[in-house]
Amino acid sequence: MSHKTALFNPEELLAMQGVDDLDRSRPSPNPFWNRARLELTWSLPKMAGMTEHSNIELQPMREATRDELLSFHDPSYVETLELFSNMGTAFASRFGLDSDECPVFPGVQRYASLPVGSVIDAVMGVAEGRFKNAMSYMGGFHHAMESKAAGFCYYNDTVIAIKKYRERYPEKRVLYLDTDVHHGDGTQMAFYDDPNVLTVSTHEMSMGFFPGTGRPEEIGVGEGKGYSVNIPLPPLTDDFVFWNAFEDVIVPIWLSYKPDFVFWEVGGDAHQSDPLADMMLTYDTYHRMSLTVRQLVQLGTGKLVVVGGGGYDPIATAKIWAIVLSDLADIPLPPTIPAEWIQLAGKFGLNMRRGGWTDRPTRLNDEHYPKVQRAVDDVVSKLRELVFPTFGLA
Repeated sequence: MSHKTALFNPEELLAMQGVDDLDRSRPSPNPFWNRARLELTWSLPKMAGMTEHSNIELQPMREATRDELLSFHDPSYVETLELFSNMGTAFASRFGLDSDECPVFPGVQRYASLPVGSVIDAVMGVAEGRFKNAMSYMGGFHHAMESKAAGFCYYNDTVIAIKKYRERYPEKRVLYLDTDVHHGDGTQMAFYDDPNVLTVSTHEMSMGFFPGTGRPEEIGVGEGKGYSVNIPLPPLTDDFVFWNAFEDVIVPIWLSYKPDFVFWEVGGDAHQSDPLADMMLTYDTYHRMSLTVRQLVQLGTGKLVVVGGGGYDPIATAKIWAIVLSDLADIPLPPTIPAEWIQLAGKFGLNMRRGGWTDRPTRLNDEHYPKVQRAVDDVVSKLRELVFPTFGLA
């Protein structure tokens, strides 16, 4: 068994020019598909020397095959994306395409399929013992449905990779943990009746917040009843309140379920600086979470794959993913942020408000804190009633 962390190298994707054409053709940058986000998130571990560490094994990205895509997606949807890469955008709206979140741009099919092939390779490589664990920054497209794009997501790599794992190991159980600030609706729906894939999601929920799903009552159907666990959090949820919910719900369910394989969609968008959300998490919570996830994984089979997911403040997202990578691969973070990376951020018009790997926590005032804590307490109480009995928990 390998003792190295596989890290999937997105430089082939970064060399493509489609997002640059997209920036030129749209009045405002796409929050996900833009050069600053893609370049800064990958450049940080690279400039910090983390990608050259002996504990890291860089792996190339590859496009998913058509058969792999069709293991979840409708053939007409896949065909449409293939055609749009060459022929324009006719009939796009039927499939949720050419929207503000999921635009059609040159090479979009390749942008969408490269992460899928890579995440499949990550999952199967860990399952077969070729990697100790694995991480792909480009992954976690959890909003993509069977025949519809949504929320910056074209193909659902999380669903396809888990399905491929289950085809090879039908007797094994998977825990899909999603800590992205947006509910993983596409992934939940794909496994809503499957007791062998436990989906657990923490996410913001407020009026009008995308995608509007992920209530505690969404617990699965049929044999899968009880195996969809949703922890909706109100705006202004801070480190303390978030961590209470994590330990009160996720930890006991995890220990009872005893998964054979863990798939973690991190998401950097619950950080307090993210422009598309209103959560108040700091780098400290992401660090604590990555250490806890790894500890829980080691109590079981030790098989873990991590994907980046969302995160729309490029500086915060880059730091969060580097912190997780550091924990995953047992490699130290550099004592300071590389000066050349700070300069690169400046070239994209982004300035570092605070250096280093920590940030200043925000304490809620006395007016808001009781409301936030009460809302989360109500969610935890409801989940104890609705899903804890499935796992033999009181």
